Amino acid sequence: MYNYDLIVIGAGPGGYVAGEHAAKNGLKTLVIERGTYGGVCLNVGCIPTKTLLQSSKVKHYIEKAAEYGLDLVNNQLSVNWANILKRKETVVNKLVNGVKTILKVAKADTIVGEARIVDGHTVTVNNQTFTTKDIIVATGSSPRKLPLPGFDQGRAEGVIIDSTKALELPQIPQSLVVIGGGVIGIEFAILYASLGTKVTILQAVDRLCELLDQDASDFIAKRMKSLGVNVVYNAKILGYQNNAIIYEDNGTAYQLPSQYILESVGRVVNDQVFGSFNVARDDRNRIKLNDKLQTSTDSIYVIGDAAGQIMLAHYAYHQALYAVDTILNRKTKKLSSLTTPGCIYTYPEIATIGYTEQQLKEKNIEYVVSKMPMAVNGKAIADGSTEGFIKFMFGKKYGEILGCVLIASTASDMISEIALAMENELTVFELEQAIHPHPTIAEIISECAKQAIYNHFNKKH
Repeated sequence: MYNYDLIVIGAGPGGYVAGEHAAKNGLKTLVIERGTYGGVCLNVGCIPTKTLLQSSKVKHYIEKAAEYGLDLVNNQLSVNWANILKRKETVVNKLVNGVKTILKVAKADTIVGEARIVDGHTVTVNNQTFTTKDIIVATGSSPRKLPLPGFDQGRAEGVIIDSTKALELPQIPQSLVVIGGGVIGIEFAILYASLGTKVTILQAVDRLCELLDQDASDFIAKRMKSLGVNVVYNAKILGYQNNAIIYEDNGTAYQLPSQYILESVGRVVNDQVFGSFNVARDDRNRIKLNDKLQTSTDSIYVIGDAAGQIMLAHYAYHQALYAVDTILNRKTKKLSSLTTPGCIYTYPEIATIGYTEQQLKEKNIEYVVSKMPMAVNGKAIADGSTEGFIKFMFGKKYGEILGCVLIASTASDMISEIALAMENELTVFELEQAIHPHPTIAEIISECAKQAIYNHFNKKH
């Protein structure tokens, strides 16, 4: 007889959703969290970064007030960083309490402490031992640290920081070097550049956000330039010394002094929970999982960032539901990375889903492109938000949706329509037929589909 039907280790996006779903479906459930409920996303990731970015966005719009016929008295605007941070903490605390309430209402037991897996049915925490039929590991990830000369010293000095520290700087920095031009690095670059910081991005390859469609990368590069962010491409980081990052560009070494240096070079999974208990791993020491998210010990599942697959909170949500439904012996639909959208909360926002055009070429998939600028959309013009575009890649023969890039003020909300369409295997024709309210920015979706039909599918209206 087990103490629990399910023990969930970690109460981030994947963990608390797993705990809620299991408890509400009759499983006696224990959720163990070593830190603060909500995990990285809620406490030091998605939510606080978006809260800070919203403050910078409001500043951006106030500075454009004259374009909307509004005059600032004496043209004065000051940034109160302490109050911005206070607002961030208020938002985070409200949502942390919300997660606690969700688990309480679901009647899941909770414990705060450092868990360790003893075997496939046993977990210890706070000198207590619990047995369980199944275990879900949702322990998240941590910022990756570069093992380079001087970096430990730079961290000890508080000059080299990670994304967590970047959310709680005591003041807006005079200068910031961002190592890495991925999503996290871009969002912090925009945040601080818009607040007056001199920002430099050192990117290891020849474009920003290199996994995105080329058109999206090009747009981000232009946005960085408009904010005064300096980007060094193909930069090789050599080390740190005397408050300066040392890097190589085109064969020449440079020293770049900066008040802060942000390491934004990916994340590593938190798998300390396994302790001395062994599960199968691949040649890169990643935990092997089957398509049901089970480890080599089939009573142990791994979800979210800890699974080392797609490190996005919304993917973790669905992995949580998938794992619990598997435990409940319910019919499940295999998760697809292709229909999982990703967003960058710049302004305008960037949202993508499916294949990039470059991937389609590499895979020799026949496709057609339909692209429209936001500048032709009535609501975007009325809002003064005409930067950006929508770009679809459709299958050449049947018009299935292969990929989409959205750059618009509301792109992160609009991409859900495309995700729903792709998940249900809809085509360009269904997108065009869906009636969108006018005026909305979202109606550009059906307009772009209509353009594709006119140009590529010989359907005249």
